[in-house]
Amino acid sequence: MIEIQHLNKFFGDRQVLFDINLKMMPGKCNLIIGQSGSGKTVLMKTMVGLLAPESGSILFDGRNFVKGNNQELLTSIRREIGMVFQGGALFDSLSVLENVMFPMDMFTKKSRGEKIKRAKDCLQRVDLKGAEKLSPAELSGGMRKRVAIARAIAMAPKYLFCDEPNSGLDPRTSELIDNLIAEITDEYGITTIINTHDMNSVLKIGDTVNFIYEGKLWWQGNGSSILDSDNKEIIHFMEASELTKRLLHNHRDKHLTA
Repeated sequence: MIEIQHLNKFFGDRQVLFDINLKMMPGKCNLIIGQSGSGKTVLMKTMVGLLAPESGSILFDGRNFVKGNNQELLTSIRREIGMVFQGGALFDSLSVLENVMFPMDMFTKKSRGEKIKRAKDCLQRVDLKGAEKLSPAELSGGMRKRVAIARAIAMAPKYLFCDEPNSGLDPRTSELIDNLIAEITDEYGITTIINTHDMNSVLKIGDTVNFIYEGKLWWQGNGSSILDSDNKEIIHFMEASELTKRLLHNHRDKHLTA
């Protein structure tokens, strides 16, 4: 479990996170949602140590790397983290197999044979068996995201961070990526954190949902309860999508006529 306590973050004199308190549960898809500029990306970057907070605690299974600016502990925790970046962040000069092997090359002393086997197993798990020799340029957007997921789980992480994993994908491919992330989370009992503005993801895989509004934790719930929220900022956020807007109104109409 990841627990955040009284987290505050400033850029100069401007405060961007205000006293954030939340828990990310293991074996669950924990979503961070909010409008652009709300602070959700800053929150994720702070959680993985890319940004330092001015105050507060970030505990990975009870270990607080913020206290005392513990870089040794942060390095240890980072080895337990898998990252899926927004654009995939694959290395164009490497093959698909080499991309998945990359974190093992960096952080383990496994033999080349062991790394190849693990990379192939991860590619098979994301339904990309046989794509090992392809270059990233030969892949579709959905395939690139699946390679990124395979690379993220290559080190058997305890924590999986996904930054806008559906960005740039068509609805059908987005659903496939959502399903894949949810399945991997459940299978391996990973603490998964997903930064997204995709309401389809919220409704489908949002085991826990944390809505950030103007740097504050404004609402917490799950993908089911969000449709029943009377929080006006949540409603405004959902109504930004025509599909979600219709779904929200239909859901409320059913309750009024029930």
